[in-house]
Order: sequence, then structure tokens, then C-alpha cells
Amino acid sequence: MVGGPVGALLGAAVGHNFDQAQSQDERETAGFPERDGDPRKRIGDAFHSTAFQLMGHVAKADGRVSDREIATARAVMDRLRLDPGQRQAAIDDFTAGKQPDFDLDAVLKAFQRTCRGRPALLQQLLELLLNVAYADQSLHPHTHARLLYITDRLGIHRLQFEALHTLFRTQRWARQNQGGGGETHDRQARGRHPATAVGSLAQAYTVLGLRREATPDEIKLAYRRLLKQHHPDKLAGRNASLTELARATEKTRELTAAYDRIREARGF
Repeated sequence: MVGGPVGALLGAAVGHNFDQAQSQDERETAGFPERDGDPRKRIGDAFHSTAFQLMGHVAKADGRVSDREIATARAVMDRLRLDPGQRQAAIDDFTAGKQPDFDLDAVLKAFQRTCRGRPALLQQLLELLLNVAYADQSLHPHTHARLLYITDRLGIHRLQFEALHTLFRTQRWARQNQGGGGETHDRQARGRHPATAVGSLAQAYTVLGLRREATPDEIKLAYRRLLKQHHPDKLAGRNASLTELARATEKTRELTAAYDRIREARGF
């Protein structure tokens, strides 16, 4: 369980995305005096606290926290290489998230204030929550509802979440069905980062097959149509090869990156 989607997603995405966010923060704070300590530490602490509180909250969404969910949270601690103090804080945060009086909205608002403008951290957070949500091998309806509520409050478009959710399920399915050589494949996956960057607004319109004059409704329609056309789940249902699944996954990421770029520029 821990060596499956946790290893694949956290190895390839968590460390890489957090490094990206730190680099972005360094660029943004270059030349400015420190007023409240190291901003990277402040952001890192806020991310860890929020992530483990939300993991506890998501784990409890179906009414009980299972041993598998606890093991997944501990695997995340290992992957993030938390020191003993950070590890105890993570356990306390996970416990706090399980409580009936947990103030979810307040935690999400605080996270938005601290990590605004860092989409890599948002993606990382959702990947962590999906790992906990699927720790028991299936997604409970109440857990799914909690995930949707969280993404809505974080300002993440439902289409964006569903694209990431699809990628997660596809990667999970591929690992469960890849047969032998799993350890070698996992090492290779962790060392490879997908080439999904959309460098310009013009490129984003090209990826979606649109003109710059396209209306928001036309942009949304094109994104939905292409996402459905290249949906990795279609291939998974036909027992496609890992290469075909990887190609479909990359295309889905490219489409989502292009849509995000346009949506950001157009403000919808």
C-alpha cells in the first residue's frame, strides 16, 4: 500500500513541487529584508500543519479512521523527512483534524493567505489528501464529498480537481496492474518529471485548438471535450500498456496546464 501511489506521487511530485514553491518564494523575496524570519520556513510550516490537519479530517469523513489511513499519514511523514519535532506536530495536527469541532473553513482560509500564488503547493496538498482518501482501496462517498468541499473552498475549479483525480486513479491502477519490476519502475517514475509546462499564452490557446478571441464558454467547452477525448480511464478500461497510459496522462496534464494558463490570464 505505502509503496504504491504514495511512493509514486510523493516521490515524483511532493518533493519536486515543494522545491518549485521554495524557488518561487526565493525569487519573490529576493532583495527584500526579512521581517518575520525565513519565509520558506513559514510557508513550509503552514503547509505541513494544514496538510496533516486535512488528512485527519478526510480520514474521519467516513466515520472512522482506519489503520491503513494512519499508515498512509505516517508514510507521508517519512517521505517529507520530518524531524522528531515536526513529526510530533504532524501527529497532533492529524489528531486535531479528526475532531468534531475542527474548524475546516478557518484552516482553509489561513492556508490560502499563506500560500496564495503557489499552485504547486495546492497540487501537492490535493495529492496528499487523495492518498489518504484511497488508503482503504476505495473512495467512500462521504470522503469524496469532503474532498469536493475542500477544493471548492480553496478556489480550485471542479474540472481541475477531476483532472488531478483522474491522473491519481490512473497511476494507482497502473501500479496495481504493472506486474513485475515494480521497484525498478517506481525508481524510474520518481526520477522523471513530465514535460507539461505551457510556456506562453499563445501556446496554451494552440494546445486547446482555440483562437485568442474565444469566449470563456468556448474555452471551457473545448477543455471538457479534449479532456474527455484523452481521458486515461478510457485506456485503463481497455487494458492499455503503461506507455499508452503515460502518454494519455501527459496529454491530460498538458490540457489542464493550458486551461489554467488561459483561465488565469482571462480571469474566470
